[in-house]
Amino acid sequence: MFTLEKSHIIKTLWRIAFVVCFAIFIVCSTPEPQQPAEKILVEIGDKATISLNEFIRRAEYTPRPDYCRMNTYLHKKIILNSLIAEKLLAIEAGENHPLLQDGEFQLFLSGRKEQAMRQWMHHVEATEKVALDSTDIKRAYKLAGREYEIEYFTTSDTSFVNYYKNRLPAEPDLFNEAFFQLAGDSLPPERTVKWIDKEHANIHSALFGREFQIGQVLDPVQVENDYVFIKIKGWHDEVAFTPKQQQERRKNVTEKLTSLQASTIWNARVADIMRGKRLDFNQDVFRKLSDLFFEVYFHTDRERRDQIIEKVWDVELEDAKSAIDNLSEEGFMQQTFFTVDDIPWTVADFRKAIVRHPLVFRERKMPSNEFPAQFRLAIADLVRDHYVTEEAYKKGYDQVNIVQRNVRMWQDFYLALVQRQNYLQTVGEKRPFLQNYHAILEETLNPYVRELQQKYYKQIKLDFQAFEDISLASIDLFVKQPEMPFKYVVPMFPIVTSEHLIDYVTRME
Repeated sequence: MFTLEKSHIIKTLWRIAFVVCFAIFIVCSTPEPQQPAEKILVEIGDKATISLNEFIRRAEYTPRPDYCRMNTYLHKKIILNSLIAEKLLAIEAGENHPLLQDGEFQLFLSGRKEQAMRQWMHHVEATEKVALDSTDIKRAYKLAGREYEIEYFTTSDTSFVNYYKNRLPAEPDLFNEAFFQLAGDSLPPERTVKWIDKEHANIHSALFGREFQIGQVLDPVQVENDYVFIKIKGWHDEVAFTPKQQQERRKNVTEKLTSLQASTIWNARVADIMRGKRLDFNQDVFRKLSDLFFEVYFHTDRERRDQIIEKVWDVELEDAKSAIDNLSEEGFMQQTFFTVDDIPWTVADFRKAIVRHPLVFRERKMPSNEFPAQFRLAIADLVRDHYVTEEAYKKGYDQVNIVQRNVRMWQDFYLALVQRQNYLQTVGEKRPFLQNYHAILEETLNPYVRELQQKYYKQIKLDFQAFEDISLASIDLFVKQPEMPFKYVVPMFPIVTSEHLIDYVTRME
């Protein structure tokens, strides 16, 4: 009996050892992600840092208030004070603040992180793999100042495409006739296209891949599930005369070609990730949600859109979630909305997913009868990004420093916002903030921030040389990424202090 028990114990220990060794092997075999170099501008003990890149983006990618809008040394110090104060307010809010325990806010931060992960994955696995050919650069440089005037039309009718794809290039005079047959109108739409414009890669390659004659019709260009017919009406070329113009053009050509080749590499990578996966909808649920989302995304009151400032989530996303939540049909949230490879996604799963990944509509102006198709595409993009994100996690991209910095930036912005609001409530400030922020800063927030500066005095260090070298734009910018789920690159500029003295910081070693 003793021998059997002993044997059993030994076998159990061997199994445990095997599992532990296998887990160690898995962990060790996962490659460490590449960490891009970061220049740290500010350190606040071991609690927070501000990188040089973060400082510049927060200062330039969103409008600054009037008291620090210019590129002067005094205004640059106010910007520095504001960003440091935001971090101090977030630290004061604490790591156990109720906002950080809120499930929806956690999903929002996860979504921000995962978008940054996908962008970093694109950089590492597509952009960095581009190898430009000098011949391609020279060819592109010749056309980089060109602006085409074109006639065009788009169709998804494959029978129409098959009939005209060879006839129109051979007989350009049939272009208007073909458009009339398709749309019942004799005059196709016109537009101009510059080499530098952000067009679909296939459109750009078709127009600028070689020289054309006036009146020539291109072979139909496939863009997703559509085909674009293009006729050249004319063009003009802007010549780069000065050395500075020529240098700028070479830079633009290199960046554009890199972007185009990176897109090709990335699309192939994504196609490999999605190979064999099938998306099937529950049509009854789809129709109900399609009607609901059409009302939300295309009839949202403009005044409500303007309320986006200082909201945690986009007005449209808030309305979409509320609309789903208000559906009173019993059990609807647990109904299957769609399946991917026989894995069901319920309405509840979908609602959670759009907090992490707000829907991206490729078209925002369309007849109501086209919305269901655009809704399908937006969901397909969400599902695609879901699987791309899984691959990004496998590569450890969630551990990349700039990904983590991006998440911390958004987290600290909202923590500071809540802390500012709570402080103003404790001192009895009831005036609307945005209408009275000058007076509220002067009377209440500036003294509060000075107290925090003194509290953390010995912990706040600045790279003075890097700070002195910063030069900022004086033009208001509001940088957005319209093709991304989260469109705003950085949070709103923090309105927490208008003072310029930086005598509370010490020199970073």
